[in-house]
Amino acid sequence: MAATECLILNDLRTAIQMEQDGKKFYEEAARMAKDEGTREIFHYLARGEVYHIQRIQEIYDALEKDPHWQESMCEFRPPAEDPNIFSAALAKGNMGAGAADDLKALELGMQMESRSIEFYQNLARRATDPKERRFLLSLLNEERGHYNFLADYRNYLVDPADWYFVKEMGHVDGA
Repeated sequence: MAATECLILNDLRTAIQMEQDGKKFYEEAARMAKDEGTREIFHYLARGEVYHIQRIQEIYDALEKDPHWQESMCEFRPPAEDPNIFSAALAKGNMGAGAADDLKALELGMQMESRSIEFYQNLARRATDPKERRFLLSLLNEERGHYNFLADYRNYLVDPADWYFVKEMGHVDGA
């Protein structure tokens, strides 16, 4: 096996561990969350990590047998979630009164997602196979979505007036 092929396998092992750590963190954060909406957000993110782990493991196993990227390996289709998951969390959340521990967990989640974004970004930059790059960019976009989800919900808990202003910007009437 060529050195670059071993490298991606090592990177995929690291990615699996990162995703497992993320799942564990989100499950624990959900268990500890005081705000019901925050708990819902963490459960949602833990479910997302399960798919990431499974998909990365599939890619790892395939590359271990044959080091060539196949078109089917580029596919990244997380299971469809309820499109109203964020709205449901908002309805359960305690707007403007996020518990300190919940806010800290949201911030830790954001830091974790930032590290994942950087990790996948670096791998995608270094990828020589376009199929490999597509897969890594899909993971990168998932992690960005998770980061934005956490940041958005944190903003809702901390500064609901700002959150509504940002969300309703196109609907603000001027005098």
